[in-house]
Amino acid sequence: MKTQLALWAVSLAFLFNLQTNHAQVTLPFDGRPTGKEIREWVNNLPREGRTEAVAAFYEQYGKRFLERTRNQREYVAPGLSNPDTKAFVFKRTPQRELKVFVDYPPDWKAGDQRPAIVLWHGGGFTQGNAGQFFLQADYFTERGAVCFRPEYRIRDVDGTLPVYAVEDGISAVRWIKENSAVLGIDADRVAVGGGSAGGCMAAAVGTVDAKKFADLGFVGKEDNQKIDTRVSAMILYNPFLDFFEPTHPRQIEEECLYLGKDPEDYREALHAISAIENVTADSPPNIIMFGTRDAFYVSDLRWIVKCRELGVICRDYVYHREVHSWYNNSPHLEYTTHNVNEFLVDIGFLKREPVIALPQRAISAGRSEIQEEKYAVKNDWEDVPKYQRYREENGIKLIPFKHYENAGVHAIHQLPEALKRYDTNGDGRLQADEIPARVREEILRDIDIDRNTIIEGPEIQAVMDRYFPTPTL
Repeated sequence: MKTQLALWAVSLAFLFNLQTNHAQVTLPFDGRPTGKEIREWVNNLPREGRTEAVAAFYEQYGKRFLERTRNQREYVAPGLSNPDTKAFVFKRTPQRELKVFVDYPPDWKAGDQRPAIVLWHGGGFTQGNAGQFFLQADYFTERGAVCFRPEYRIRDVDGTLPVYAVEDGISAVRWIKENSAVLGIDADRVAVGGGSAGGCMAAAVGTVDAKKFADLGFVGKEDNQKIDTRVSAMILYNPFLDFFEPTHPRQIEEECLYLGKDPEDYREALHAISAIENVTADSPPNIIMFGTRDAFYVSDLRWIVKCRELGVICRDYVYHREVHSWYNNSPHLEYTTHNVNEFLVDIGFLKREPVIALPQRAISAGRSEIQEEKYAVKNDWEDVPKYQRYREENGIKLIPFKHYENAGVHAIHQLPEALKRYDTNGDGRLQADEIPARVREEILRDIDIDRNTIIEGPEIQAVMDRYFPTPTL
């Protein structure tokens, strides 16, 4: 209470000085301000003199903050692509041209009516490039889809806020649909996905009222606004779903002020792209995957609950003890990709065939430790009683944490001879679709202990113990 009164006093003193002698703005912080101090200060600023105060904050703190935290000084094109990957400019912004990288199925031809999957990279809206989801895109092109990896504006390179990134996401979907004939896709079968900030992009594009957002000033000048932005599905890897969730480490006041922007100028637009506020009964089906040590855990749980209340299909995978962005490397790349594939098959977006080997990406020594140090919150949210209770009361199940040898690199198991004939993609495991239909439900219920719909490791021996030497498969 004392802190709040002090901030009020400084705000009023600032206004008095401005009105009487135009004194230089003095900010009420000793040293680097905390997020809480910033929020209390800016939310108590009077309207008169507010612009000058925001500008003063940017000069004294914003510039130094941006310099200290900048990880990417210029945009770097993605290094991961196929020889057949094509790049198209889909938008010209005041900052730079934006490209979309398109990956095609082997037998693709113009005029096809392929399903389309759009995948946005993560990076906290501050950094990153369109190479992140190349391995997933490469897998789904083999499954018959045309995959798109669009760029969008990011803070470190372009000095922009997330509202401009989502505007770019809408522009990308419109461009893809408008050019569907040339790209060989079905404009009515477009799924969007991504991780972290990219997951936010997918959820925002999948739920936003594009006309309302355009009326707020966020629309690409080259966009064909007659193109419907509705999509068929959302693929959400530990997504950022609520710009106003109090447990998030970054809040809109700090994000705006550090860029010299008044948060009040962007508050309505940020509400317009907070997917958890805008999901409705008519929203497309989605799959969401995240861990209990993810900074976005609370809002992701709330998303599952809200989708269920609305009757929206939401396939949820909540992994105990996993951290943010854990899905980028093997073995997590494999089973998360498998989860997405099963979801897309189940909603009729993809056909079951062809069955393709899942992507793999070996990780360097120590990568697991780096991942945990960089992305994990200090404590597991599951250890906080009120969140554990919230999850349990809403019937959200946890997938047990699995220990993998060699810093998380998954060794391919040698299947017993009796099971090899079912392993159609040769990856040493049994995917759900490789298990004979008459025993699939039973095996997944009783033997798939980690609920990842893949029979592997000790689960293989459990299958052998139950069904052999008297085969019933």
